[in-house]
Amino acid sequence: MHMLDTLQWAILLLFLITTMAGIGLQVNLRDLAAMLQRKGLLLRSLLVNFAVVPALGWLTTRLIPMTSTSADALLILACAPGGMSAIQFTSKRRDVLAFAGQTAFFLTALSVFISPLLMSLFLPADLPLVVPYARAFWFIILFLLLPMGLGVLLREGADRLADRLGRPVALVGSLAFVLFVVLTLSARQAAMGSLGAGEVEALLGFIVATMIAGWLGGGPDRETREVLASASSMRNAALCLAIAARNFPDTGVEVPLVAFSALMIPPNLIFLIGTLVLKKRRGKA
Repeated sequence: MHMLDTLQWAILLLFLITTMAGIGLQVNLRDLAAMLQRKGLLLRSLLVNFAVVPALGWLTTRLIPMTSTSADALLILACAPGGMSAIQFTSKRRDVLAFAGQTAFFLTALSVFISPLLMSLFLPADLPLVVPYARAFWFIILFLLLPMGLGVLLREGADRLADRLGRPVALVGSLAFVLFVVLTLSARQAAMGSLGAGEVEALLGFIVATMIAGWLGGGPDRETREVLASASSMRNAALCLAIAARNFPDTGVEVPLVAFSALMIPPNLIFLIGTLVLKKRRGKA
C-alpha cells in the first residue's frame, strides 16, 4: 500500500508475520495435509473468489448507479481476493486454523497471477495492466509462507514450546492489527467521506453479498463456511492499490479502494463476534 508511511508499514508487517507464525505454531503437518486432501473445499474456495465474487462485482456496478471511478475500483476489488486483513478474522476459529492459513496463502498468492487476467476481462480492453509480480512474489514468500512454515516446523520439533508461544504470538498479531487500524483510521475515514452515500451502500452491499457467497461455498461444516465467508469478503486492497498506482494514476480510483479497506472490517467483526458467541452458547448447551 503505497499510501502507508514507514511506521504503518512496520506494524502491518508485524501483524502479518506474527499472525501467520501464530497459525503455524498451533497446527502441524498432519493438519495441513488433511486440509490439502479436501480438494472439493479448495476448489470451491477458488471458484467463489475467482469466479462468483467477480461476477457479483460486475453485477453490482450494473444495478447500482455510481461514478465510473467507483465502478472501476469495485471491479478491481472483485477480481482480487486474498486480503491480508482477513487473517485477523479467520485465524480466530481454532478448529480450522490449517484451513485459515492455507486459504490466506493460496488466495493471496494466486491473486497476483489470476487477478490481472480477470481485470483485463472486466476493465477497458485498451488498458495494459502493469503488475509488480516480482515484488508481490517475494512479499508472499517472506511475510506469509515463511512465518507460517517456521511455526509449523517448530510445532513438529518442539511441541511444548510451540504450545507456549502460539497464543502469545497470535496476540501480538491481534494487537498489531488494532494499532494498524487506529493509525490508518483518519485516511480511511477521509476516503469514505469522499464517496456518495449510494456508493458507500453499494460497497457494503457487495461485502455482504460476498460473505453470503463464501458461506454457501464453504461446504457442510460451519467452521469452514465461517472462514470462507470472511476470506471472500475481505479483498486484496494492497494489491489493488499497487495496480491502481501503476495503471490509474491521477484518476482518484485509490479513494474508493481505501474506503473499501475500512468498510470491510465492521461487517466481518460483527460476523466474527456473532459466530463466537453462538459457538460458546452451543458449547454450554
